[in-house]
Amino acid sequence: MEITVDQQDDNHEVQRPTDWPVQVDESTDVSDLSILLVIARYLNVNELEENLLLCNPLTKRCTCEDIFNVIQGYFCENEIDWAKCCGVCTDGGKSMSGCYKGLRGRIKIVAPHLAWSHCCIHRQSLAAKPLPDSLKEALNQSVKVVNFIKANSTNTRLFKSLCGDMGNLHTTLLLHTEVR
Repeated sequence: MEITVDQQDDNHEVQRPTDWPVQVDESTDVSDLSILLVIARYLNVNELEENLLLCNPLTKRCTCEDIFNVIQGYFCENEIDWAKCCGVCTDGGKSMSGCYKGLRGRIKIVAPHLAWSHCCIHRQSLAAKPLPDSLKEALNQSVKVVNFIKANSTNTRLFKSLCGDMGNLHTTLLLHTEVR
């Protein structure tokens, strides 16, 4: 994947002497292509910035070794030093969070100082799993309505038209998905 000028600027930001954490996520898109994302967060003139550092397809396997090799190769190619990275945040998947055989364990070999955290979105999702029956039913009904509207393009266009007729600024719906 070609590096854009913006990504090169982001690379220079993480090469500064300040500490910066990364968030690593591997997910599969609608065409079953596995994508590895690495997002860096850093201070830039007293403002916290968050930028996509790496977006790379994983064409063969998605083991912790494959994920680490892509990240390590990118860091080496762009002269990004693990010593300046202060933390890594991932989901709870085995290939990511395993202390010995996961990405976490693999990164600890080259950067033992790193703090590790579980993504707050995943933590919140796990905390919300045991919903009371009344809230669970309300969520299920909402999901059914959204899925009906998003089921085909005609429903989506009609919904957008209805929202526009009512004077709403927001005319689209986001799909609901389970977070593992």
